[in-house]
Amino acid sequence: MISCLILATSFAFSGGIVTNYNQSAAYIRMFARDATTEIDAVFYNPAGLTKLRDGWHFSFSGQNLTQTRTVNSTFPYLNGADFEGEAKVPIFPSFYTAYKKGKFAFSFGFNPVGGGGTATYNSGLPTMEIPFSTLVPKLAALGVTGYSANMMFKGYSVNFGFQGGVSYEINENISVFGGLRYVMASTTYEGYVKDVKVTTAAGPVRADDFMNGVAAQATAGATLATNASIGMNPLVANFGTLTFAQVEEAGYIDPVTRATLEGGLLQFGFTQAQIDGMSMTIAQASYNGAAQNLTSQATQLTASAVLMADQVADVKQTGSGVTPILGANLSFLENNLNIGIKYEFQTNIEVTNETAAGKGFTIGLTETGAKIEMFPNGAKTNADMPALLSIGFEYKLSDPLKFSAGYHTYFDGKAGWAGTGNTSKIDKNSIELAAGLEYKISDKLLISGGYLRTSTGANALYMSDITHTMSSNSGSIGGAYNVSDALRINFGIAYTKYVTATYDKTYNLSGTNVSYKESYGRDNLTIAIGIDFSVFK
Repeated sequence: MISCLILATSFAFSGGIVTNYNQSAAYIRMFARDATTEIDAVFYNPAGLTKLRDGWHFSFSGQNLTQTRTVNSTFPYLNGADFEGEAKVPIFPSFYTAYKKGKFAFSFGFNPVGGGGTATYNSGLPTMEIPFSTLVPKLAALGVTGYSANMMFKGYSVNFGFQGGVSYEINENISVFGGLRYVMASTTYEGYVKDVKVTTAAGPVRADDFMNGVAAQATAGATLATNASIGMNPLVANFGTLTFAQVEEAGYIDPVTRATLEGGLLQFGFTQAQIDGMSMTIAQASYNGAAQNLTSQATQLTASAVLMADQVADVKQTGSGVTPILGANLSFLENNLNIGIKYEFQTNIEVTNETAAGKGFTIGLTETGAKIEMFPNGAKTNADMPALLSIGFEYKLSDPLKFSAGYHTYFDGKAGWAGTGNTSKIDKNSIELAAGLEYKISDKLLISGGYLRTSTGANALYMSDITHTMSSNSGSIGGAYNVSDALRINFGIAYTKYVTATYDKTYNLSGTNVSYKESYGRDNLTIAIGIDFSVFK
């Protein structure tokens, strides 16, 4: 009864559909870091690391992120239209180090380049509940007027990146970078559906018990119909063209036998007028048809009852990939203008299910009655991280004031999960535009702020209550305090409001498409603090 839970659940908080770009406390305080020449350039502008002073440089950042998610569905049979979830990251870490000597800089970085959060829907999602809500129209003829279910869905996803590379200064204006990032992808899904019940005149009843009970009645009815058909064999053989009235008038059956045979047909939905016009051959065929229909109904109800039983999902997906990274840094106007360019190639990742026995979530049965699981053990799913191009600049407007801007584009359409040909889930690349200002109040303290606009290129084929991405607007404020020339503390807070997205949906209900709408909304709050320090030589 559960249709499908798409596995590529997005937990990205800033960046592309599956890529995190919020990778330092300095980023949170101003957003535009694509041309930075400070230590977080390990991620944002690695070619710019040649601008560091000779020596060791380190950076630790921690972010606390909270994301509220809302889903609204107008599917007509749901008990409620609104579903709320929350994604939390208590500690989102980033660590960078670089050793600069002469024209060379050697760097290493560790961070969650994708995911990093746990999303919890304590009341489930429309994807989970809609199939149960359709029990009402499907079983209305049996007196069902409502339903209830206890559901929960929780997913955790993180792609940890381990990046290393070398930067080289060609001359005082140009430097370049080459490196690799090893990505370890891990996703877990936990959830359950329990106590699925239908409301009848007698009160709430477990749906599986109700279906098994009705299936037993259907089986009993099929047996009665089959026995009645067998009992009519002599009548069909000798009087196949005669009606019940004609057979009785001729004395071949008594009134009680006639009433019994006609009464059985009445119970199976035939009218008296129809029965009066039946020959013995047609009457027997009607009994056989009723037996076949009831047997089919019993089979379907028994199979559906299996899907109504309590279920638990316990799944882990793991995989890995490698990201080649190239970069360049350009400095002009006596280093007052700095331009950073970085290209990350696509990271090809395929994750494999590790599913506990019996906890892959049954969504159907084979012809032989074997369970079909949503998360079969050993199944593989594409989880590519799209290629990324970032271009940014920093311009020193005056001694205390610096303006920064950045552009990022994510080549989502090339990822394996984006689909192929006419079924592509991506219309255009996702892009981000960032702008930031930094004002130095004194040699010790500076303040900063930024704005980030994110525009998604995913279309309706990508969108579901579990996997959806929306355009957004973000603002940030913060600052930095220089404890000494070798020690800085960065701090910032950022808020993101997503543009509510509404999509038309259809659900196949017993061969009839039911149209409805789903709307998705989110907002993020991020608080960050970090420390940068250096050991000069």
